[in-house]
Amino acid sequence: MSTQITNDEPVLVLDDQKYLIENLSDEAKYVVGVLQDLGAQLNAHQVRGAQLQAAQESLTNQLKGLVEDSESEVIETPTESG
Repeated sequence: MSTQITNDEPVLVLDDQKYLIENLSDEAKYVVGVLQDLGAQLNAHQVRGAQLQAAQESLTNQLKGLVEDSESEVIETPTESG
């Protein structure tokens, strides 16, 4: 689903069919609005997720540098032999 503006009239594109939004029922107009809001929220969450991932990677790299610069000892973990 997408909406377009053609000749200053909002148009709903649904399954390759175009509908003038002004001609839709009030319930259909409401659902179009809700779907547009959901799309905006999903986009915002995707952007926020990308920001969080970048921050996590940056902090991980910072931590690696801090650990490597310190005199912390690496703990060897025993390997299982079978």
